[in-house]
Amino acid sequence: MAAAGWLRRAAAAAAPRLPSGLPLIPPPPPAPLAEAQSLVVPGLGAAVGPAMELMAVPKKKVSKYKKGLRNGPKALKPVPVIVRCRCCGRVKLPHFYCCSGERGNPSESSS
Repeated sequence: MAAAGWLRRAAAAAAPRLPSGLPLIPPPPPAPLAEAQSLVVPGLGAAVGPAMELMAVPKKKVSKYKKGLRNGPKALKPVPVIVRCRCCGRVKLPHFYCCSGERGNPSESSS
């Protein structure tokens, strides 16, 4: 009960007191916000609009070694060379055996 009395006295002290006889005038409504308000940033020296984009900034410099490890798989790969088989004429990769023909004359087929 003592707490309720203390709270009541604090609320009464915080309430604005006007001399009796004067009507209470409500404060004017706040001004409408403009569409493009600008924010002045001291470091930039110019007004920055509401669409100010903040970017991520790395904390430390990335070494050439780490950058190379990350970008290594992105390097260009050599294009495989396609050659024709000497015996049957079909296309194949170099150093691969062509099982579709035999060595010798392509017109003669034993199988």
